[in-house]
Amino acid sequence: MTDNQNTPRKFWPRRVSWLTIVLTILAIGTFVAVARPSMRYAVPMGTSVGVMEDSPNSGVSYPTAAGAPTRDGSLYYPYPYPNPDVPVTDTREFLKVYYNTSMSTRDVQGLTRRVETTVRGYDGRIDQQSSSPKYGSVSFALPQGKYDAFRAELESLVPSRFLTINISSQNLLPQKQNIEEQQKQADTTLSDYKTARQKLVNAHASKVQSLQSQIDADTQQLVTLRAQTETPQLLIQIQSVSDNVASLKKQLVNENASYTLQLNEADRNIKYAQDWQKAVQTQDQTLLDNVATVNGTVSIQWISYWNIARLYLPDYWIPFIFAVLAFFSLLFDRRRFGTL
Repeated sequence: MTDNQNTPRKFWPRRVSWLTIVLTILAIGTFVAVARPSMRYAVPMGTSVGVMEDSPNSGVSYPTAAGAPTRDGSLYYPYPYPNPDVPVTDTREFLKVYYNTSMSTRDVQGLTRRVETTVRGYDGRIDQQSSSPKYGSVSFALPQGKYDAFRAELESLVPSRFLTINISSQNLLPQKQNIEEQQKQADTTLSDYKTARQKLVNAHASKVQSLQSQIDADTQQLVTLRAQTETPQLLIQIQSVSDNVASLKKQLVNENASYTLQLNEADRNIKYAQDWQKAVQTQDQTLLDNVATVNGTVSIQWISYWNIARLYLPDYWIPFIFAVLAFFSLLFDRRRFGTL
């Protein structure tokens, strides 16, 4: 009896059940699946949010400042590039928001329809939509004022583990400042052109009045001279005054012709500056409308049960659980079948 009690018992049971074998295979298989680099792209966990600051090389498309229209119909840009070095004293924000999210679901097409309904429910616009059993995508635009409420409802469509969010925002203050500078230049240019036109009108009126006064005086002198008895000296004087009247009339004709050309040029300059003003105002409104609109994309992808399990049991938890279950099953087999 004493010898039998002191004999060490074997660990391995006489028989290994199929349950233990299956659990062991599952532990090994899931360990290999998790360890494979190609399997690590499973649906991201949680929610990530990124904010991208304004950068000249950000690649984000935004409106440039308006240019002055030239007379050939093209545009001239005195300030072609916004200044990226905005003084910190200007604390205004004209944030253009881009919202992108990725959702995972077992019903891609159904979730795609719900996303479209949500966008339209907040007065949004669908710009592009695609849907298939495995993948869906919705590109949209909606008012900035309804962005927060839209986000809250959209992100409630799936649990947070099935959602990845990326937000980029860009302050278009450099573009706004550039437009404001051009607005000042356009206003100054228009004012200068109007002032120049008024000076031209005043100078022309003064010169015409002067010429006409001289013509009237010489004409009156001719009438007086012709009423006198003709003498050789009188005829010479009459001829001289007549020549002077003709010269003055020619000057008046030339002045009127020159004035017409200069006035047309002044009017064209004013029209040019007015068109520039309108272009800048239009560009300013375009920028404000752009800021007041949130653009975004919702990507929807199908998720397998394996990836769902990995969301809730990340890394090596699944093979660890199978290994623990296999170990306890092995202990049960020892008790059930005995040891070798």
